[in-house]
Amino acid sequence: MMDFPKARVNMIDGQLSTSGVVNEQILESFSYVPREMFVPQKLRDVAYIDESLDIGQGRFLLSPIVYSKMVQAANPCGFDVVLDIGSAYGYSSAILSPLVTTVIALEHNKRQMDKAAKLWEQLGVNNIVLSEGELANGVPEQAPYSLIIINGAVSEVPKKIIDQIDVGGRLVAVVREDSSYVGCATLFIKSHNGDVSCKKLFDANIPFIKGFEPSLEFEF
Repeated sequence: MMDFPKARVNMIDGQLSTSGVVNEQILESFSYVPREMFVPQKLRDVAYIDESLDIGQGRFLLSPIVYSKMVQAANPCGFDVVLDIGSAYGYSSAILSPLVTTVIALEHNKRQMDKAAKLWEQLGVNNIVLSEGELANGVPEQAPYSLIIINGAVSEVPKKIIDQIDVGGRLVAVVREDSSYVGCATLFIKSHNGDVSCKKLFDANIPFIKGFEPSLEFEF
């Protein structure tokens, strides 16, 4: 039987720390949250490998290195209200939970939402709010957010989600343009005059999140 606590330590020491994740609070959160609980039973033994795992319904558990580096780049703070897009079974929201004030977890798969709520309850997490809806719409009624994270690659970040970033707020997503194989983790920041700048962070090979794929173009 897999020794999950040991696998979690190995993930921290062999993947996150060696890839440049040095924020102690972030490392502590990754060491506390049992990643194996947030995947289907058949994937538990591979929950800690450094690959994105297909957990069904167009959702992926992002690889530990990619997601931890995204979180570190986002620089979550105690006062942040975070929109976590595509939360699936809730792992990403559970990681963010101790780092911020509130997490709005957006998902539209009811089965995954129900499972996420049960897992958060088991872990004693009480600052995550589930929101059901189309991922590409965000949650405008709760906006603006000081931080938005998208759990999967996007061909572009929709304007309606950019509009939900608060002044001075950040958004982190992996952008894969023109169906390229490798995307680039990108940090978007909204200035006090409403302009949005972006900074390319690192290459990341992760799948598109359902609803954010490139538009198909037909040639005749």
